[in-house]
Amino acid sequence: MQVLDTATVPPSDRLDMLVDSMTSAAMATTFTPARPDDRVRLAMSAWHLGAVGLFDAACSAHTLRRDARKAADDEPASLLLTYGLRGTGVHTHLGRALTVRPALLWATDLTESYVHRIDDTRTLTAKIEIAALGIPHDLLRPALEHIGTNPLTPLFVSHITGVRRIADQVDGDAAAALGAATLSLARALVASSTTDEHLERDALEDALLLRVQDFARRHLGDPALDADLIARAHHVSVRHLYKVCARAELRLEQWIIRERLSCAADELARRSPTSGTIAATAHRWGFTSPSHFATRFRAAYGVTPREWQLLHHR
Repeated sequence: MQVLDTATVPPSDRLDMLVDSMTSAAMATTFTPARPDDRVRLAMSAWHLGAVGLFDAACSAHTLRRDARKAADDEPASLLLTYGLRGTGVHTHLGRALTVRPALLWATDLTESYVHRIDDTRTLTAKIEIAALGIPHDLLRPALEHIGTNPLTPLFVSHITGVRRIADQVDGDAAAALGAATLSLARALVASSTTDEHLERDALEDALLLRVQDFARRHLGDPALDADLIARAHHVSVRHLYKVCARAELRLEQWIIRERLSCAADELARRSPTSGTIAATAHRWGFTSPSHFATRFRAAYGVTPREWQLLHHR
């Protein structure tokens, strides 16, 4: 994680720090504050999650501009998907002026110019290389107009806000996995806004898989969690659910067991051996039989649940 806060530098240096940081993050040509230099403020955290950058930025009122020459010269070509948390303004891009506000998602193709005027603001932004999306540029531009009203938008917003909550706790492979999931969901979001039926169908299947995994993770403690329950919750047939999982080489039942075991293992590692029973942990993560849980746990981790717990509390 990278953290930047203009409050940590003398007032005389804040504007330069803010201009450098905001023009870099938003790939802008100019940054113009809306108030005197000594009242500008920026607090920004940034995470690099594999192929995806995530930025949480709170900034005083300003105008950002990106001119056509800079847009044409910068590499690699990137897309910003920005969710408003605070502040209202106008984002002029691709021939239209969009009123931006809290709880709205909007897109910026950084191969094109833009003007962004806003009052005191906070945003959460995913920055993605356009090439990684795998969507032809001629389909990308018209699709961006519909990002804010796409049926998948709430899922994407829920995902990136969830990633923001845990981003400080992950690195390495876990961070790359979060980035890959974000990229897949961004691809589904953009592709489902295009007019290409094949691209849209594949994107919707990718999005369904992500929704299924998100639903399953939130219901791991339910012993009734299975393919039938998941299919009903997502208004698809069990056959279609298995088809989508097979396309991703995911064996659903085995994946659910692995997720349950992982959560149980984390809980046992954190908790003192005297603070609760193994059976209670097993039940909490959807195992109705403590002996079945112990067998599965040993097969996965090479030790019994009690031995695992003691290893982490020596």
